[in-house]
Amino acid sequence: MAITLNKLEQYLDELDFNYQQKDEDTLLTGAKDENGQVMIVIRLMEDGEFLQIRTVQHLDDLVKEANDENRAALLSWMLYRNYQTKLGAWEYDPSDHDHHISIGFGIEDGDLTLKQFARMLNTITKSCEIIPEMKQVLGVEAEIDPKELKRQELLAQLAALDGNTGI
Repeated sequence: MAITLNKLEQYLDELDFNYQQKDEDTLLTGAKDENGQVMIVIRLMEDGEFLQIRTVQHLDDLVKEANDENRAALLSWMLYRNYQTKLGAWEYDPSDHDHHISIGFGIEDGDLTLKQFARMLNTITKSCEIIPEMKQVLGVEAEIDPKELKRQELLAQLAALDGNTGI
């Protein structure tokens, strides 16, 4: 049972996402990061039996401009993220330094529910929150918001307290 672009548009409407149709198989939307917006591509393949959701270059040209050591560190970071996650995979093309997170979902003889689609889209949009961490791995100095710094400190303190509760 395949899914249609029209059904994905309904889901995006229900989730209150702005989007535009690129062609008969592709929708474009976005997610905010600290510098603007990261494009998200939603593409139907195999006559609607396979869905792919992916970002387009999280860090623009920063990966291309990075030195080999920092680029290798980012690749190691991406592999570890792949190991940690249940949904989504970080991908990298060394020929042009394109890097993104992608989710592929075979619909085949089933159906895609709104809940499943929302989970995939949420995974992709949340990847924007780790852009500062990716920049740090690349050796790019990012301006840290004082509120975010305080939030990170409080989360670290909470994690330390949580680790001590088993005593």
